Amino acid sequence: MYDMLGMVSALLAQQSIWNIWNGVWPYLVIFAGFSAVIFVHELGHFAAAKWADVKVERFAIGFFSELFGFTRGETRYSFNVLPLGGYVKMLGQEDFDDKSEELRFREDPRAFGNKAVYKRMVIVSAGVIMNIIFAALLFVVVFMQGKSEITTTVGKVMPETPAAFGGIQPGDIIKRINDQDIRSYQEIKFAVLLADPHEPLRVYIDRDGAERKLEILPEPDDHEELLQIGIAPATTQEVILPVSQEFDPQNPTHLHSGDKIIAINGTPVDPDSRGGIDWKLRSENGTPTLVSVERPDPKNADQSQTLDNILVFNSMFVHPSDPLEDPTSRNLLGLTPPVRVLYIAEKSRAEIAGIKRGDVILEFGGIRFPTAEQIAELVRDSRTPPPEDEVQSWRGQLYHHYTWDPESDIPLTVLRDGEEIPLVLRPKIDGKKRPADGMQLGGIAEDTLRVAGIDDTIHGRTSPAKSCGIDPGSLINSVNGDPVRSWPHLAERFQNLAGTTIKLGYDDPDGVANVCDFPVPDSPLHQLGLSTLGKIESVDGERSVLIDTVARRKRLSVNHPEGLYISLKRKLEANDNQPMTVKVEYREQPWSPIKEATLDIAPDSIDPWVNRVNYQPFLVMREQRQILKADGPIEALAIGVKKTWYFIMNVYVMMERMIVSRSVGVKQLSGPVGIVHVGGQFAKAGLTEFLYFLAMISANLAVINFLPLPIVDGGLMVFLIVEKIKGSPVSLQVQVATQVIGLFLLGAAFLFVTFQDVIRLAG
Repeated sequence: MYDMLGMVSALLAQQSIWNIWNGVWPYLVIFAGFSAVIFVHELGHFAAAKWADVKVERFAIGFFSELFGFTRGETRYSFNVLPLGGYVKMLGQEDFDDKSEELRFREDPRAFGNKAVYKRMVIVSAGVIMNIIFAALLFVVVFMQGKSEITTTVGKVMPETPAAFGGIQPGDIIKRINDQDIRSYQEIKFAVLLADPHEPLRVYIDRDGAERKLEILPEPDDHEELLQIGIAPATTQEVILPVSQEFDPQNPTHLHSGDKIIAINGTPVDPDSRGGIDWKLRSENGTPTLVSVERPDPKNADQSQTLDNILVFNSMFVHPSDPLEDPTSRNLLGLTPPVRVLYIAEKSRAEIAGIKRGDVILEFGGIRFPTAEQIAELVRDSRTPPPEDEVQSWRGQLYHHYTWDPESDIPLTVLRDGEEIPLVLRPKIDGKKRPADGMQLGGIAEDTLRVAGIDDTIHGRTSPAKSCGIDPGSLINSVNGDPVRSWPHLAERFQNLAGTTIKLGYDDPDGVANVCDFPVPDSPLHQLGLSTLGKIESVDGERSVLIDTVARRKRLSVNHPEGLYISLKRKLEANDNQPMTVKVEYREQPWSPIKEATLDIAPDSIDPWVNRVNYQPFLVMREQRQILKADGPIEALAIGVKKTWYFIMNVYVMMERMIVSRSVGVKQLSGPVGIVHVGGQFAKAGLTEFLYFLAMISANLAVINFLPLPIVDGGLMVFLIVEKIKGSPVSLQVQVATQVIGLFLLGAAFLFVTFQDVIRLAG
């Protein structure tokens, strides 16, 4: 018995040590890599000093106390506590790290200050030159071995983005941007990020074997503080992670991570076709799709089995019906669906409260059938609550408007597996001093036909839901006497019956059965016979409309529901709101050939509500990748030189974009904590990825170290240039003062980027 317990304890201890080692070794590797980069930099200074016959007193890797070292000849070689730095201490040039002696000029002919200016310039610049050479050599090694990169094939084009306006389509292969050849998706991101915010990019694409030139003007992403064009890379057939709320990892009929989708509803898939698997799944709308997959054997990675009838769930999304006036008005003809929990952060307050992914929020803070916006407001609102007898209205629902102080309890009720479960949530103050709950609400609760709220009007006209008289909390059960089972099913019935008045059956909040007349308006997409994947290109030649919002002027394409509505509304107003006919260009799918048709419009048929309903499979698919490998040493050297120059120039452009153009926010900066974290991820990815990361760091260090700032080599070079011009050295007082200022600026910058890193990693 005791032997068995001892064996178990030993195994647990061994497992614990193994887990600790798995968490630690990447960071040990990255520290070793940083030390190598710094060693090369200081080796440059050291070699140049020896060439110039300058006495080197100390060659140190790292700062603070010496861990170990040795003396050979006249030089002490030290390895210090903090490996993120280093220095070469030469006679007559006291390094800022050594505060034991005052700065002084030595008369020794081997002192640094007594050498010719050009020799001192060589010594100062040698570290940077060595980093550049080291980066190029690392890139040579990487591309001799071959590096996996995401391809430049476009998988998705987000609506109402520069890419959509510029004409990029799924399946396009981006070959060049401006005068730069593009070989990986990372290079696309850099080219967009560092673009001139006022000049369009010249994007050269390969579409079905023919090259085309497009002009794309990137626009700022206010959330990320950088430029973007709105594309995502193409994906393969392999599923990385199924994240739909219905997904059950224990259910063999559901998708699993690692599955390779080979057929959809019995039809083999071609991952290279336009749109790929994502668009094929989206075309199934809200109906669960049956796919065939190749699933790896968990006991033998080299073997797999083919499984049919695997379920894929498409989640339904409803876009705002009146986004310019109320961006939270996500409803289906005035009916607001309840919300479901899409994601729960590990160890968050939501997880502690017992909330689970897939739960439907039935009640939150006293609001029955709340909307996502109501939940978000109650979480973030910390104002003093009004008197209990003060009643407010939200989309036709009356309730006592209680708000909750941070770190106080919010009662809620969730629906899980048909059971109503009462819970209590206590929001936490996050790093930005805001209440946070750690849960993400996504999509809608498709299988719960409860009505969370009623939007009274849509574009100033009474909504069908309001005219029907249905109340929040009602349960919809039939259309024209036929049962409906889910919100996607209800949306499909509405779309098929557009332009008619239906009999909508429902139970009111008290359970009393009712039937009302529900007018389903016609819609442009319905008239054209298009599915939700259809795309309207122009209306009477007009491809977009310019509108004025509270924040700024904005351009919307006529494919956007609001853009189409405004275009048609303006045409009707110009025709005294009399029925009229317009000519439209459209595509049945985003990459289909353009077709033409005429459209009869009237004030009651121009709301493109069909466009506001779409479906998205909640799957994370693996990106399409390729191996970039040189044909030989000469090509590898050419790639290495080009990559080094590319990253060096990117640093300068990045600084210009941050300081002058202001198209890149300072939140993109990373400090030591962020760099070590990212470096650890590269270390885990393999030797090739790690060497590539070190090459980037070495190239970046070369630039940063040669900026004309105190403390770094660039500041010393400025002093030498001034000395060469004026014929005498810069005074010691000036040198000391600039070093003090430099230390202060460096310390402030260090604290700022470290704080950003901590907030970013904690969030």
